[in-house]
Amino acid sequence: MHRPTIALTIAGSDPGGGAGLQADLTTFTRLGVHGATAITAITVQDTRDVADFDVLPARRLADQIEITLADLPVAAIKIGMLGSAENVETVAAILAAHPHIPVVLDPVMVAGGGSELATRAVVDLTRERLLPRATVVTPNTPEAARLSGHDDARRWGETLRALGARNVLITGGDAPADAEANRQSLPPIVNVLYREDGHMRRFELPRLPPSFHGSGCTLAAAIAAFLARGRDLEPAIIEAQGFMTEAIATGYAPGRGQHVPNRLCPQAG
Repeated sequence: MHRPTIALTIAGSDPGGGAGLQADLTTFTRLGVHGATAITAITVQDTRDVADFDVLPARRLADQIEITLADLPVAAIKIGMLGSAENVETVAAILAAHPHIPVVLDPVMVAGGGSELATRAVVDLTRERLLPRATVVTPNTPEAARLSGHDDARRWGETLRALGARNVLITGGDAPADAEANRQSLPPIVNVLYREDGHMRRFELPRLPPSFHGSGCTLAAAIAAFLARGRDLEPAIIEAQGFMTEAIATGYAPGRGQHVPNRLCPQAG
């Protein structure tokens, strides 16, 4: 039997399955990739917001990652919520020992409902230690502002590149709240890729009215899945965005809060 390629997600657990490592695993499966996991935090959340979370000790996180990398031929790594400065340091050290594995860094800092998921120390260490280790960083606009340290959107990409990021994909999925509330026509989602060769490319995707939970996790996991399957970075991003367009268009509300992208495998018949 053909063995599928393997990707590892290092992320927090979402009990409702909308975001975090559960979103990553369903995305990997949908895209034909075997998913391995290293849990960074146990969250108490629903589709509306994060109520609380407990971060796993750095040593326990390191044990999960190291035993997985020693046993499985991991072809890509996706990083989400890390939760503590110690976990950031731990992951950075492990990535330094495995420089051949492509890494997609989704710098999770704020939950969809607005709860803070990263302290100032986590943000600072992510900037200093993880940006240079990632193949691509995928911040949304608030995360790009926090990582770059300023509010000038025109300079976020170049600032993050100057800080050591090889490639930066700034995602524009955050819908204008006033437009949605007033049922105005929503502008397209604009994602901007700043490549390590100095070139920039804009991608425009359709924006649908509902707000989504786990969309950033899903896009980053899809990029990691396509990298694991051997795609170069830009084709991986293009295919991942195509997957996201379909997943958003067929998204659904599993609970009383936000919608989630449809990452389910097609039903037989």
